Amino acid sequence: MIEELKDLNLIKKGGQKEVFQGTHDEHGQIVFKKVFPNSDSLERTKREIRAVSVLDESPNIPRIIAHNCEEADPEFIWIVEEYISGQNLRDAINDGRKFLINDIVRFLDTMLEIAVHSENKQLVHRDIKPENIILDDDDNFWLLDFGIARHLDLESITKSDDPFGLFTVGYASSEQFRNYKKDIDIRADLFSIGVVCYELLRGQNFYMVDVDNDIFKVLRKLENISLPPLRIEGDGQFQLSTFISLLGDHRRNRRPNTANEAKIVFDTLKETLTLN
Repeated sequence: MIEELKDLNLIKKGGQKEVFQGTHDEHGQIVFKKVFPNSDSLERTKREIRAVSVLDESPNIPRIIAHNCEEADPEFIWIVEEYISGQNLRDAINDGRKFLINDIVRFLDTMLEIAVHSENKQLVHRDIKPENIILDDDDNFWLLDFGIARHLDLESITKSDDPFGLFTVGYASSEQFRNYKKDIDIRADLFSIGVVCYELLRGQNFYMVDVDNDIFKVLRKLENISLPPLRIEGDGQFQLSTFISLLGDHRRNRRPNTANEAKIVFDTLKETLTLN
């Protein structure tokens, strides 16, 4: 398969991974990932492939076309994925794009639908952030990078006695970054969805403001402060604002118990919104 890839251009490099964009005669534009594995990264890569494979019912996750994870002792692991033409949300935010209520409804529809499918497959993405979400050329949202997804039906790779779990500062719930494994479920992803939603509306991450670039100030803020209410044009009854704050509640037991419950609440409140 990889011998058939053409025009490969390096677009991202970090840690043990290199990411290229290229073309394939049959599949058109593709993303090609190379992972130089140790025992930990090999298992995580296998789990990333498994996560995307079991979520094949979700239309807004790029599909995996081919991989070599089943080979014995490969020099490196490679994955060929569907390419999504568009812009990641970090770049869109930095470019000053204004996200209106229609965008937010479409974003929440997509992310909650993925969360429902993930919960049904006992998956927690654990890294929902603007860098991992693409807004395509038709204004559809796509969730990428299941590299640190937690498979609740498999033994955890992260050491239980580590003081911190895997997380991105400013987007992870307290139970996730504190590595409280028994408390990590889909509610961790709901929290991250709320944080990203707030950032789309305000242009900045609530938890990264007024912290003097101090990671521990960010973590204390995440542990003790929920997302504040927002004034959103078209949300005259503040139902959407309240819902976003509910997703981003720092107390796990105050968030919706399941992704399906969150989606039912959201589908109901949409009737109160005035869309453009």
